[in-house]
Amino acid sequence: MVLDRATVVSEWLLPAAVCAPVTWVCLVARFREEGRLLGTARSSALALCVVLWTSGMAALASGLLLPHASSVPPLAVGAVTGWGVLPRGRGEQNGSRAALAVLTLGNSLLLHQLALRLRADRAAWCERLATGFRDCWDLDAFAGDVRRHLLLRVDVPGRTGRTRTHLRREINQRYQDVRGAAQKWITLETKVEKACQQQGRGPHREELRQVRRAFGEAEQYLQFLLELEHAHGKRDGAARLEALKQRYLPEPAGEQESRAGGAGPQPSAEAGVPRRGAGNCATSHDAPADGVQR
Repeated sequence: MVLDRATVVSEWLLPAAVCAPVTWVCLVARFREEGRLLGTARSSALALCVVLWTSGMAALASGLLLPHASSVPPLAVGAVTGWGVLPRGRGEQNGSRAALAVLTLGNSLLLHQLALRLRADRAAWCERLATGFRDCWDLDAFAGDVRRHLLLRVDVPGRTGRTRTHLRREINQRYQDVRGAAQKWITLETKVEKACQQQGRGPHREELRQVRRAFGEAEQYLQFLLELEHAHGKRDGAARLEALKQRYLPEPAGEQESRAGGAGPQPSAEAGVPRRGAGNCATSHDAPADGVQR
């Protein structure tokens, strides 16, 4: 059978053109709290593959099946095929859903890979923001900034009062988990540092293990708090958190030497962790301490 140009456009290209935006909207709705579809190159490529594959299936279904069912509009085939990307409930496995499963054949594998990629991207993003701090004093301070950042963005249009209350409770609960883990590290670090000073020795292996484990727990709880920003925040929020983190990161060695003005050699990293000042945060980077080495 020879197809003219009008037939190709109406029965093949138009369904695919309609299916593509419908599929994208359904993808955004499906993964709205799972991650950012365009967050990384790999997630963007997988999302594009889903759109192209679904559009291609819509074109095939329209071009091959519609000649036998002329009462079905080609545009409807494209819209329904794109709508099939949405998750199906258990109670909706009827004949129409079975037909959609055939039309979207192969999408299940792509959608599964896309979900795995979004989770991996979220974990990598949270881990990158939660690591790099000198101690739990700076980590705790950054967690407070993250909490304020999230609470100021809860009241947005479209969220119900119940959703806002639940989100505030979740933010505060995860922040309290971070503070509890940070306080545990502070207590252990102070205890070990005091014992080392009184006994004139370095930290034992078991003491180092306990302190490092407490620090790792604090980082893990901070990652759980950051997951809320990744799930409910926007791209500008991620850039804002990056800027907030820079306040608590250690300065590069070149800047420290320039500030010291050649007053003397700087202590090596093996000399110990920075001493805490009279306040509630680490202050000095120039004098060695007898505390725990990390």
